[in-house]
Amino acid sequence: MARATALLGRYYRLSGTVGHGFARGGTLGFPTANLEGAITLYPGRGVYATFASWDDVRVPAVTNIGTNPTFSGDRTTIETFFLDSSADVYGKPLSIDFVRRIRSERRFSGADELKTQIAQDVGEATKILAEVSPPA
Repeated sequence: MARATALLGRYYRLSGTVGHGFARGGTLGFPTANLEGAITLYPGRGVYATFASWDDVRVPAVTNIGTNPTFSGDRTTIETFFLDSSADVYGKPLSIDFVRRIRSERRFSGADELKTQIAQDVGEATKILAEVSPPA
C-alpha cells in the first residue's frame, strides 16, 4: 500500500454503494458496511487500515477484502468497520482509502477466534491511522 500511495500521490481509493451483507459483523460486535458496485481493481485479500468517507463525514476504519473463509464464503466481499462511528450508511455512496495492509485473509476455527483477531486488527489499525494524515 505504501508503494501505491507513493506512485499515486494519494491513498488508493475504492468507491461504491453500501449494501446489505450477511450481518455477521454485527453479531460479532463489529458491524460492517458492505461496499457494492466497486467496479475496479481492488487490493488483495486481507485486512487493511483505511479511512471511510460518505457525505461530508470521514472516519478511520478497518476494511476486510475476502471470501469469509471461516464461514465457508464463496464470493469476495469488501467490508468496512468504522472505528469512530456507528452511522447507518445503507444505500449511501461510500469511499474507502487504503492506508496499510494489516494481515492476509485466513480461516479461523470459529466465531470466537475470529472475534479475538478482529479486536487485534482494530487495535493495529487504530495505531496505524493515528500516525498518518487522513485523505484530503
